[in-house]
Amino acid sequence: MTQEQHLIMALSLAQKANRANIKGNPFVGAIVVDENDRIIGSGYHQKWGEKHAEIFAIEEALLKTSDLSSCSLYVTLEPCSHHGKTPPCTNLILKSGIKKVVVGSLDPNPAVSGMKLLQENGIDVVLIETPEAKQLNKVFFTNQQKNRPFVRLKMAATLDGKIADYAGTSKWITNPSSRAFLHETIRTNVDAIVSTAKTVLEDQATLNIRIEGSPNKELNAVIIDRTGSMLQEVNTKHPIFYNRNETKVYIVTAPDIINTINPLPANTEIIELPFNNNNEIDLEALSKALLEKELYSLLIEAGATFNSFLLAKKWVDELDYFIGSKIILDNNAKAGFNLTSNTPLQNGTPITLLASKTLENDIYLHYAIDAL
Repeated sequence: MTQEQHLIMALSLAQKANRANIKGNPFVGAIVVDENDRIIGSGYHQKWGEKHAEIFAIEEALLKTSDLSSCSLYVTLEPCSHHGKTPPCTNLILKSGIKKVVVGSLDPNPAVSGMKLLQENGIDVVLIETPEAKQLNKVFFTNQQKNRPFVRLKMAATLDGKIADYAGTSKWITNPSSRAFLHETIRTNVDAIVSTAKTVLEDQATLNIRIEGSPNKELNAVIIDRTGSMLQEVNTKHPIFYNRNETKVYIVTAPDIINTINPLPANTEIIELPFNNNNEIDLEALSKALLEKELYSLLIEAGATFNSFLLAKKWVDELDYFIGSKIILDNNAKAGFNLTSNTPLQNGTPITLLASKTLENDIYLHYAIDAL
């Protein structure tokens, strides 16, 4: 097998991890290959705070032979060289006697520097960066490189780009197959849905996960609500405040808006952050607050104004665009984006199509807006 094929094998192991179990940490797989090109050890990062992939692979290999000096280690992410919840992986690599390490992607955390340490200790280190390895850890890389959650923006629009009719009605632009795909494939793979109080109130949204044949599943909700309108007495029975056991509703308000003496709905938390003179949330402060809440990946489901604001501020990584099989043909219907600035075509934002799918008569398009 080639080096690239060995890395693909390690990647297949990394993908076995449950995202919830390694939350905030990368997917990593590793294999140890002997001089006869046989895999004698393998492993993957299974749970936050426990053994890393390299440790599993090397320990398994050492059960078969005490001499790994003719073996190579293939690992999908640069080995760590610092103490965290576990000792540095580089310690065991050096102790094992392995003389060659092939790495599938660099760790964006500057505290890691595992490749440099290994090279300084005489290890032959080869970097073969694979698109698959970077794609697998796009959430982790974004958290580290941009100091914010990984953000997907979902929009459902008619073929002529309308997200609601003149009266604001949007149920339903897309068909049941599109909505099922959203819940089964997209909502299930994020830590929270972000919306605005205006959208949540207008849509009577629950922002949970609904899959036919299964009980409804909880999902964290982050609601941008500068004035605290969600917590007015008239909204205390809103469906967003359903019974939660493992998740929360985070209400993001301007400072000193909410009277903290009054009891909040169960599993609801206030996050006070600055807004500017245009009533726009401070995205840097929001990023920091959400990462502190361990919300590493987000799905935006909001209206045209908020969506446009996030795109203009380059706070969106991917776009999940559902085209419903309808045409409204009404200038008073609500457009998908709401910007007043004039942008020449040559200044448009390039996007890359990652996937497309036909859902009965609807079309789903998955784009990368700022590919890593």
